[in-house]
Amino acid sequence: MRKAHCLLGLLATMGLWACSAPPERVPGPATVRVDASAARPPTQLAPLPPATTARWRIAPTESSVRILVYRGGTMARLGHNHVISAADLRGYVWRAPTLEDSGFEIAVPVNTLVVDDNSARAEEGEDFPLNVSEDAKAATKANMLRPTLLDGQQFPEITIRATHISGNAATPEVVARLRIKDQTREVRLPVTLTEAGSGLVVQGSFEIRQSDFGITPLSIAMGALTVQDAVKIKFRLVATPHTHSP
Repeated sequence: MRKAHCLLGLLATMGLWACSAPPERVPGPATVRVDASAARPPTQLAPLPPATTARWRIAPTESSVRILVYRGGTMARLGHNHVISAADLRGYVWRAPTLEDSGFEIAVPVNTLVVDDNSARAEEGEDFPLNVSEDAKAATKANMLRPTLLDGQQFPEITIRATHISGNAATPEVVARLRIKDQTREVRLPVTLTEAGSGLVVQGSFEIRQSDFGITPLSIAMGALTVQDAVKIKFRLVATPHTHSP
């Protein structure tokens, strides 16, 4: 029992994400390496399409991005899964006469990511028990932002921009470029698009591997307690009509 308590203390100090039972694994989207030197600086969004294209601005207080991180290893029971929530999103959705010319882009501030908010954990279900301690949350966030992981000081935003859309308007298939730190990857993901009054709601989820972005998942006790390489990203973007230049 004493050894277990010592290990839990070590996790609170060192863990990227401390972690309940891992979920059923689902296949992730195809990832393609993109030359990072050609990627945009993470603090800048690309120019919007021409004014003739209908445009909406992301409503940050109504939109959400969540990163679900899971424990692994033979001693996984000593940790817990994490829900990392984004605040202060910014970005746009644009709608052209054809799906191929439509798209969206969002920027996710790294340094304001919220670790294990109780309401977010409740919404994600039984794999995320409530009431993670404040000390554990603070330790997880500090570790998450360090240079070997997300490096919030040098790379303050994560961006994702749709580059090609196909299928039908309600449930299109999106090809997007996701940038984390100085690494950019192409991901493929299904989304749903619905109209809400004068606005739009875009929802989707996909899985990535941390190692594809140069991040080595946490592993301690000779691999007995690990963070799974695959994480799930879920988003719900609520957008309102945009009438002025950004």
